[in-house]
Order: sequence, then structure tokens, then C-alpha cells
Amino acid sequence: MIAVIDRYFARQILQTLLGVALVLLAIFLSNRLVHYLADAAAGQLPGDIIFTLVALKGVKYLLLLLPLALYLAVLLVMGRMYKDNEMVALSACGVGVTRLYRAVMMIAVPMALIQGWMSLHVVPWSDAMELKLIARAQQQMDLSAITAGRFREGSRGEWVIYAERVTPDHHLHNVFIHLRQHGKVVLLTAAQGYIEDDAATGQRYLVLVDGSRYEGLPGSARFRILHFAKHGLLLRVPPPPTTTTRLNTVPTSQLWSATDPRQAAELQWRLSVPLAAVLLGLLAVAIGRVKPRKGTYGKLFVAVVVYVFYYNLLAIARTWVDKGYVPPSIGIWWVHGSLLVVVALLVMHQYGFAWSWGRLTGRIPRGAEQRP
Repeated sequence: MIAVIDRYFARQILQTLLGVALVLLAIFLSNRLVHYLADAAAGQLPGDIIFTLVALKGVKYLLLLLPLALYLAVLLVMGRMYKDNEMVALSACGVGVTRLYRAVMMIAVPMALIQGWMSLHVVPWSDAMELKLIARAQQQMDLSAITAGRFREGSRGEWVIYAERVTPDHHLHNVFIHLRQHGKVVLLTAAQGYIEDDAATGQRYLVLVDGSRYEGLPGSARFRILHFAKHGLLLRVPPPPTTTTRLNTVPTSQLWSATDPRQAAELQWRLSVPLAAVLLGLLAVAIGRVKPRKGTYGKLFVAVVVYVFYYNLLAIARTWVDKGYVPPSIGIWWVHGSLLVVVALLVMHQYGFAWSWGRLTGRIPRGAEQRP
């Protein structure tokens, strides 16, 4: 019977956890997708890497949202079970709230191990890949992001280009270009245009075919008009990004022996994510008890406020370690320790100090459960 009840609790929590995690992930990813689409529409990102960036960002979001999803799932399941009087029936059969703690730990501990692997290895890799993709795209995006029928301005405003039609291989048709060279305004029109790389020099050119070039000073009658069969414009490609590495992309193996406070704060943050899943699972059971004639989900708002306070406190503690205000030996562990103390106090307050101490020391037999 005990194994059946444990499986029942775990199944209910897992089903709710999956639903909550998917909803939260969809909300965060859709918000990020909107930002990427806006950047692509403004010509700041090429459209062909948007979904790759969303997938990489989803890995990080999933890691951060799983503890919250477990936290909310336990609260929702307990609220429903109290509403349907399932907890009352289980209590009459001698099954107390400690079964919920066991069921939650059956989920939280394996999930924390998976999160630990993701936090220490997968997420730093995905963050590094995201930075590389964006840096590479920004080097090559000035002309590759040209859209047919729309004016496209260079990243530094040095030129404006318009193409009536753009083929999938980035060949331009009926091209118009406005640029400034040595204080003079230069207008170019061409029937076609394409990008060509010089393998010898590594330079990139926009080659215009069958067009005209108009060059002169605004307000002056002195203009020079040239007709050409082929004309190359040197593109000033931005230099490769500097090799400065963000801490979130540094492999965890390099952080273990680091003495820098910033690196210590990053390592402790990566270790805190899986630890938070276990602590939040315990907290959810501790505050999920619903008294008779009380709202079924009345504590959900309070629980969310507690989670926001806990997460912000972690962020503040991380900043303190990063700035050197708190030594790494203390680090952000005091936040987790404080939450653990809060969970213990809640259990003792709700179920009585004598019962809690007796359960810890084994003086209360397992058949003598406290009513939930």
C-alpha cells in the first residue's frame, strides 16, 4: 500500500510539473522569440539563426524554470488533494504528510542531479554557442540581411542600399546605393549585384553589374557620371569580436580552482540551481497544508512571493560575492541555509515541536502519523 501511495503522489506531481514547466517555458520562449524577430526586422539579426538562438536559450530557461515548476506543482497538487478530501481519507488510513515529503524527494533529487549536469556543463556550452552565432552573424549581416523592396542602412550609417528583388543566393536585382566617400555623395544604380570574397586578401566586395555611378558635392553642378559593366565596392566588414570571455561561458572545470571572487560567484550560482529544486520542494510541502474552510489555493500567492524573495536574495548574495563584499567561503550558501531553517520552523509550527523532533529522532513510530 505504501508503495502505491508513493507512486500516486509522484505521478500526480510529475503530471502537474510537466504541464507547469511547458507553460512557463512557452511564455519565456515566446517573449524571447518576439525580441529576436524584432531584431531581425530591424536588420540586426539574420532570420536564419533565430530558431537556433531560441533553442539555445530554451536550454537555459528550462534549467531555471524547473525548480519553480516543481514548487508550483507540489502546491497545486496539495491544494487539489485537500479540496477533494483525499488528504483526509489518507489521514484516516494512517498515511500522514511525511509520505508527501518522500514523494517530492523521489522527484526532486533525480531532477536536481540532471539540473546539476545541465548547470555545470550544458548551459555554459549553450551560452558560448549563442555568443558565437550572434558575433558571426553580426560580421556578415550587413548585406545578407537585405530584404527585397526595403531600404537597408549600414551598421554605421555609411551607406543605404535598396534592391527590388533578392534571390535565395543573395543576388540583387535593380540595385540602388547611396553612400559618402571623401565628403562626396555617391549614387550607384545597377541591374544586378552580388557579394564576392577575395581569397588572396580576405576582403569582401559588392560587385555591381551593368550600372552607373554619380559622384559629386551637394549643391554643386560638378558631378561625374560613369557607366560601367562591372564595378566592385569594398565592404568594410567589422573586425572579429574580441576574445573577452563572459563568465557564463567559462567551462566549469576552470572554475573549481579559481580564486577570483567573480569566478567563485559564478560557480556557486551554478551549484545553487539544483540545490534550489530540493529546497523549494521541501518548502512547498511545508506551506502547502490547507486548513478546513480555507481557500484551496489561498497560499499560492504567498508562495510565489516567497519564491521571488528567495530568488532575488540569491541574486543579491551572488552580487556581494562578485564584488568582494562577502568572502567565497560564505558565498551564497547562507541563503540556502536560511531557507532550510524556514522550512524546519514551518514544520515545527504546523505539526508541533514534539512531533517534529520525534520523527527526526525516531521516537514516533511510522504508524503514528500526524494528521495533515
